Amino acid sequence: MILLPLSSALADYSVTTDFPGGNAMIEQSGEDTIRITPDLRDTTTAWFYWYVAVKGAEGKTLHFEVQRVAGESSMGARGPGVSVDGGKTWKWLGSDAFKEDDKKAEFSYTFGPQDKDVRFSVGMPYVPENLTQFLSAHKGNPFLQQKVLTKSSKGRDVPLLIFSNPARKAPYTVAITARNHACEMMGSYVLEGIMEGLLAEDAQGKWLRDNVDFFIVPFADYDGVADGDQGKNRAPHDHNRDYGDETIYPEIAAIKAQLPAWSAGRPLVFFDLHDPALKGEYFETLFFLENLNESLNAPLERFVSLVERDGQGLIRVSPNMIMKHGTGYNKKTSEDGPPLHASGWAGQLPNAILSTTVELAYANVSGYEVTAESARELGRDMAWALVPFLQESKKP
Repeated sequence: MILLPLSSALADYSVTTDFPGGNAMIEQSGEDTIRITPDLRDTTTAWFYWYVAVKGAEGKTLHFEVQRVAGESSMGARGPGVSVDGGKTWKWLGSDAFKEDDKKAEFSYTFGPQDKDVRFSVGMPYVPENLTQFLSAHKGNPFLQQKVLTKSSKGRDVPLLIFSNPARKAPYTVAITARNHACEMMGSYVLEGIMEGLLAEDAQGKWLRDNVDFFIVPFADYDGVADGDQGKNRAPHDHNRDYGDETIYPEIAAIKAQLPAWSAGRPLVFFDLHDPALKGEYFETLFFLENLNESLNAPLERFVSLVERDGQGLIRVSPNMIMKHGTGYNKKTSEDGPPLHASGWAGQLPNAILSTTVELAYANVSGYEVTAESARELGRDMAWALVPFLQESKKP
């Protein structure tokens, strides 16, 4: 058996991670068994993200073994995500399609005659190419400005999206960050839904474009997303623990410098989009985390109630999805506690009227299936809820 970090070609097919977002250590046994272990690279703890492509396996049936790392499961509730079009669209293989013990999860896949390049992952990966596809559908829209936030540590242009009415400055502002943890891809589909909502040709979209300016960072850890890093618990600390006084990542430094200046004292709503761990007491649901700034908790309750009241998507929102401070993993930041994270930092801005971390499970929310589309529907529901929420807020 040979350990191959990028590809395996003992047979007449290959298994590779040599593409944007790819991640795995790959080991091939015999002709038809592939062993996959999440590549932790500079991650300080066990985590579960993996993403591989199988090429040239048309007509074959292959068996996959996805290894646990230090006891951490590497398979979600609905099995692996599968894409047959190069990562553009995804489906779950299914909860009945795999089995798992305390060492590994196993599944098999039969490749059709047209399956030249099939992707498998712990989730439904979203990489810069997916954002490009979304933006191309809205090319020329006067309300959308594509900018560069900064250069990443590896010299890449980090995208910043500004949605605004070019004719006037809006009275309200909304800022959204995603992928402060690089592997947490389902939050990117929520972001797409929010952007679809604010560009929609309906009453809600028109009101948002007339009254709200949006500052959106789709990939706060841009290098991590492109390279396929875990991102979570990166050494010496990850991007979502970089919002304190000693900022080391250029993306976070740029957000901290540019967002306050851009919002210019106007009322600010801030969402930071995440996914939690795969399984456990807190991890097959949706959470909106209370802020360190207690004055923002009543507005959070109101916003969640509006999503519940007006939501039309598959994933239903309820007030019990608010995670209170001091419960679960929403622990209060202190001088000797964890460093300040994104929504905690934004909640300290003097013009913040709502700031929350949104945690969407990878596959299940209270029994509802999480997919790219149901996550987008949640995003559209959040965009619609912004309308009555801001209409009820005091104008500057």
